[in-house]
Amino acid sequence: MGKGRRALAAVGTVAVAGALCGLAFFSKSSYPTVTVQLPANRAAGYTWVCSVKPEGSFVTVGTRYAPEDGDDPDGGGVETFVLQSRSQGTSQVSFACVDGDDGSIDSTATYEFTTEGSTIRSSGTTADISDTLMAPFEAKVAAGNAA
Repeated sequence: MGKGRRALAAVGTVAVAGALCGLAFFSKSSYPTVTVQLPANRAAGYTWVCSVKPEGSFVTVGTRYAPEDGDDPDGGGVETFVLQSRSQGTSQVSFACVDGDDGSIDSTATYEFTTEGSTIRSSGTTADISDTLMAPFEAKVAAGNAA
């Protein structure tokens, strides 16, 4: 784990179904979904896990890990969660990045979502992401700025 930590007002990307290009609109009979993307590094043994309050208000319907650079899978990547709302009202979706070596929590991110009908609104995000997870992204930005 890196010595420094980053306290962020927003982390990763949150895409609410129907709000961004490339996402499908859902009929009234379907449950709406939201996509959350977090910095990750599976090669270093880190795994994101999700918990929800109230329990059952959101369920994970898909996850995917993609390395940032296919030629350097150890350099970090992005963990994508597709979450489906199963109830109306406000829910808190929390993520913890667990270190596979000792089971400690390396980083956290918490989102507050409000579901109204077939719409999900994000009403708040807090995060504490370690340097271990952020370093590959900062290096990529620095390399892009140097070019």
